[in-house]
Amino acid sequence: DIYTGEFAELRVGLCQVETEEWAVESNFDRTLKALEEAASENAELAITPECVFQGYPIGNGPEFAQRLRYTADSIDGPRIGKVREKACEIGLNIILGFAERNGGQLHNTSIWVSSRGEIVDLYRKVHCRDFETIGVGGYYTPGEKFTVHPLRVGEQTFQIGSMICFDREIPESVRTLRALGAQLVTCPLATDTSNMSQSPDLDNEMITRCRAAENEVFIAVVNHSRRFNGGSFVVGPSGEIVCQLGPDPEVRVISLPVGGVAEKFHGNPSGWMGWGYRRKGVYLSSESEVLVRSERH
Repeated sequence: DIYTGEFAELRVGLCQVETEEWAVESNFDRTLKALEEAASENAELAITPECVFQGYPIGNGPEFAQRLRYTADSIDGPRIGKVREKACEIGLNIILGFAERNGGQLHNTSIWVSSRGEIVDLYRKVHCRDFETIGVGGYYTPGEKFTVHPLRVGEQTFQIGSMICFDREIPESVRTLRALGAQLVTCPLATDTSNMSQSPDLDNEMITRCRAAENEVFIAVVNHSRRFNGGSFVVGPSGEIVCQLGPDPEVRVISLPVGGVAEKFHGNPSGWMGWGYRRKGVYLSSESEVLVRSERH
């Protein structure tokens, strides 16, 4: 049991923001207020929904594409600049989901801004559904890599990995993040969710619990309110439900014993869920080769 109070904790803010399609300025204002609220409750890391400023619009055609490009943000643009200023002002690490304009390309991106306003990581969604993917039915160019970075809080260091929404449905996503040392995986989201304590129709939620358990990590999933139906949640390294929000706009700050992941789970050479029992020379897939390479580096 890692919930005994003996392990190093990270205070994580789930910023379930109310959004509307294309209402960029009001979505932006609500997002900054949610981040301020998380900081006021002593959060050390806060997470927003996927494409939060744009309200995760869905559509196609030339007019949609033009509007998406117009409302998307570049990393050196004014809105990301203001997020960096806000992070520094309130002393908060921020994982922000946004539609990124990168030269001639668009990406579904989450940016990690440190409490000093520095860009720690820029993660571009690797697995995009057909309706998102350029040349198929959408406009986003998929990313090409997963990354894990350290978060230093006081005397403690936590390893944080990033993914976005549909990534969690691909086993290799979290598997690779685990191989890179992740203890907590952040996951901005834009889809309807199920009540994990009541509904038998859990599909995405069940998948997320499996990803957490088979890789012995925390996963924090943060959804839109109203635009989608909220239900942001955190699952733990045994697949346990740590918390789930309701449908309304909410900022919830929760202390997660992320330090216990390293000591209780990853410190065990074998591991409870079989990580240490893997036989890397046996698997006949390119995915296993990727995992082996990532562990070497």
